[in-house]
Order: sequence, then C-alpha cells, then structure tokens
Amino acid sequence: MLVEKITTDPAEAPPVTRGAIVRMRRAQWRVVDIRPFDGCAIVTLAGLAPPHAGLERRVLTPFDTIEPIERTRRARIVKAGAWTRACRALVAGDTPPASLRSAARARIDLLAHQLEPALAIVRGLGCRVLLADEVGLGKTIQAGLIASELRERGAIDRLLVLAPAGLREQWVAELHGRFAIEATLVDAHSLRRIASTLPIDLNPWTTLSAAVASIDYVKRPEVLPLAARCLWDLIVVDEAHASAADSDRRAAVHALCARASYVLLLTATPHNGDERAFESLCAIGSIGDERDDPLLVFRRTRHDAGLAARRRVHALRVRSSPDEQRVHRALARYSQAVRAERGDACLALAVLHKRALSSAWALAESIDRRLAMLAAPAGADAGEQLTLPMFDVNGDFTPEDDAPAWPEGVGLADADRERRLLGPIAGAARAAAARESKVAALNRLLRRIGESVVVFTEYRDTLQHLRALLQRPSIALHGGLTREERACALNAFIHRPGSVLLATDAAGEGLNLHHSCRTVINLELPWNPMRLEQRIGRVDRIGQAHTVHAFHLIADGAGELRILRRLRERIDAAKAAIGAPDPLGIVEVAIDEL
Repeated sequence: MLVEKITTDPAEAPPVTRGAIVRMRRAQWRVVDIRPFDGCAIVTLAGLAPPHAGLERRVLTPFDTIEPIERTRRARIVKAGAWTRACRALVAGDTPPASLRSAARARIDLLAHQLEPALAIVRGLGCRVLLADEVGLGKTIQAGLIASELRERGAIDRLLVLAPAGLREQWVAELHGRFAIEATLVDAHSLRRIASTLPIDLNPWTTLSAAVASIDYVKRPEVLPLAARCLWDLIVVDEAHASAADSDRRAAVHALCARASYVLLLTATPHNGDERAFESLCAIGSIGDERDDPLLVFRRTRHDAGLAARRRVHALRVRSSPDEQRVHRALARYSQAVRAERGDACLALAVLHKRALSSAWALAESIDRRLAMLAAPAGADAGEQLTLPMFDVNGDFTPEDDAPAWPEGVGLADADRERRLLGPIAGAARAAAARESKVAALNRLLRRIGESVVVFTEYRDTLQHLRALLQRPSIALHGGLTREERACALNAFIHRPGSVLLATDAAGEGLNLHHSCRTVINLELPWNPMRLEQRIGRVDRIGQAHTVHAFHLIADGAGELRILRRLRERIDAAKAAIGAPDPLGIVEVAIDEL
C-alpha cells in the first residue's frame, strides 16, 4: 500500500497529500498523484491558473520544492447561486453504494451489457474476469470502464495493459479519449527516455501509473524481471487466447498476473474446440486453489446485447488449375515417402500442406529453402532464415505470419531421393504461382464488389505474392511492419474509399474497420476456427451500419473441403462448451461456383 504523502522539509513543512493545493515554481497546482521511492518521490501536479491551467507536470522531490498552501478554515459567506452550484456538484458527485461513479463522465454510449462487468467488480463479486463477448461488442470499452471505476475509488494505483503490438496505440488513445486515463506506450525507446531522467538504480517501470506494452516485448528475458518487479494493481490482457498455450508468452503473462490485485482477460474467441487450451486460458493469473480466486466469465452474444445480427457468409468453390493439381499430387507422393520411412510425421507434414493451400508461391518458397539445405555442405546452415529482424528492440514485429522453418522430422535419409521428389513440387509450384486460380477468382470477386474490402491470408509471403498479382491497388498490413508503418497503412485504407487491405492474422487482431468497410474475404481457411471469427469481427462490430459479408475461397480438389468439415466439428464443440459464434454461417453453407 502506497503512503500518499510527502514532506519537503520534515522539520518545518506539513505533509503534502493527494488533492492538496501547493505552490511550485511560483505557481499554484493541485497534487494529482504521489509515487514515493527511497529518498525521493515523483509528484504529478495539475495547473490551477494560467499559463499552467489544464496542464499536468511531473516533478521529482526533494529536487523540486513543493510548498503546501494552507486553506482557511473560516466559514465564508457566499451568494445563493454559488451555494446552489456547490450543492448540485455534491449531489452529482455522490453515488449510491455498489454503483458506478465514472461511467456518466466517460465518452461512451451507455449500453447495459458494457456496464455489467464493472458493476460486478465494484460489488466485490470477484477480482479475475474473463471478458469473452462476441467480436465487436466493446470489450476495450468495458475494460477501460473497470479501470476507471477502480481508480476513482482508489482501489488501484498502477495499470498495465498487455496487447498485441499493433493495438498499443489504439489502447493508449481509447484510455485517454474515453476515460481520461493517461497511459504510456512502453517499448525500449520510451524506457530509455524515462530512465535517463531518473536515478540510475530506479526501475523506470515503477514510475508509470498506466502502461501499455506488447506481450512479445514484455516476455523478453531482459524486460520481464523489471516489469515483474513492479506490483501492478490491474493487468489487462488483450487477445488473451494468444497466451493460452504453453509458451514463454503464457509464462510471462501468468507471472505478472499472479501478483496483481485484479486481472482482466479479453478475448472474443476463448474456445477453439480444444478443452485444454480453454482451461489454460482460464487459469491465467490464478493463485493456488481457484475456488479461493474465482474467475468471473462474461460471454454475451449480439442477441444478448439486443443487437441484430446482420451477417451473410458465402463459401465459394474455386476450381484448381492443372498446375495446382500437379502440385498437390507431387506433394502427396513426397508425403507418402516420408510417412513410409518415418511413420510419425503426419503432423509435421501438415505444415507443408497448409503452405500449399495458402498459395503455390508459399509452398515453392519453402521447397526452395529445403533444396538449398540439401545442397549445402554437411554442417552448413543454408536455407534457414531469421524470422524477425535483429533490430526489433521495441517489440513492433510479430513472427506468427512469417514463413515457418522446415518442419522438424520431415525428410528422407537419402538426400538424392528427397531432391528427386522435391524437384517436381518446386517446378509445378512455380508454374502454378504465375496463374493461381484463387487469385483469378479474387480479382473477379473484387470487380463485382467495387467497394472497400479486407482480404485475409495466413502468411506474409502469400500476402506479398498476392499484392503483386491483384488487378487493384492494395495496402499491406502484416507482422513485419513497424508501428509507424502500420499506422500509415491503416490511415491509407480508412481514407481511400474502394481500397483493398491485404492483412494477415498477426496484424489484424483488434482492428476497428467497421466505419470504412463491411466485406471480408478469406483467401484460405485457417485451421483454427477462432481466426475466422476474429477476421470477420474486424468489420462486424457495434456501429456497423450495413450488412456484413464474409467470403471463404475454398479450393476444389485440394483437401480444403475436408478442412471445412473439421472446422465445422470444432465450431460445434466450442458452441456446445461456451456458446461460441459460428463464422461459417448459422445454416449449412452453400458452395457456389465462381
């Protein structure tokens, strides 16, 4: 518990507390926040008179002198109008027990379902919350409202938001614009800047009252110890499903959340049909026996929120070209040879088939790297590539959409035989990449739509290949862009009606595109049904004024219809478990010829 008072001169001056009126640098200020440390304190001040009115300043005591201004305790005789205004202000500022104080001042539309989680928190029903509403129902607003209410009551002092790299600026803007919470975007650059103004042994994380950081940045071994050393009162984990699986990402998030007073997990897709992953998600931040640390779960659909669902899903069958059919036959022969020799490589081989369904170009890139490895001298590291630039000190980049390394355990003992089997795959894939049937179908579909469209694909190299073959100008958004490049790409798409945004899942999480677009096209079916709902949710959100259309391009004769059936099974399992949405359509999907 922080002691929110400081003394500039213990022998003479009275203590300075939060809310006190003080004099500093020959001007009057109100103390907004006090953050004490060994031998010093960071004090946040709000200006009371010009030229500092409305401004906030941070000073470091005792290096800056703060003089308390004693308020007179004598009664003042005021006019009736002033007395009436003061009484009205007191009545307006008073709230009944277990009710919300900050919601009326927040810049939000007061929707009943968005108030429920904050009410549950302030009534003491729990301190760990899973917000699992359908995509587009305002989970960010609900999280901001919870943070605002807890700060209003003095229940929390420090707030940490862990989000995908592409959503950091959005979180900072939402907290400031809607709830007047000044959050700092934390990366390597900002931490160096903050540390340069502090004593050398002071942890810069502890000077932040509200911080927004990338999960992939915080999990780094040189960053996590400093972040964990600071006791966070409320931790918000956005897109929490990405931290559910066993990984260094989950370990870092759990380590931080386990010490926090309040934990808020946000995800529209908590269940992908895998019960163990769902249980892992629900256990984030738990301490010991979960019965002593219950998880409050809020799962509301559009129907629950009183919002009509206006979504149409179209599954379009695309006939594979002869070159593409040769690619899949050659890949099947190679897979059969690997299984005959190794027997247990089915899961690893699935990565290659996944690349083939994404694009012939993506498969050709993987095969070429494998052939380069086979041709390299023994012990040489040829054909492998770094998945992230080494200069990504700020955690801007996301590796999920980069080309995967060659699957471990996939290969043949006879390198010459493997080269003979891989050569025809590479040749057919290069030939098919020049005239891909899905690209041709996409071009026809874009001509028919004639308005702004978001096209999703899984891999960055497929996106870049697609961009070169599209007949309309396009804007790329993927995990290899810096923060500034992503912002420029989104700004260009939003302000250019009729444009095409090519995006990967790594860059598309959490985006709000419903004001400028209503159509999503999936170049290939992801193997995880959560991704389908996340993609459509970029445009199917509160505030969408038009019917949303989602198109799934399905390769005929390439095994993608089997993926469609498996997706249906996983979606049905998730629906049975938690009432998950159905991104394939409420009724049986009709397969149309395109």
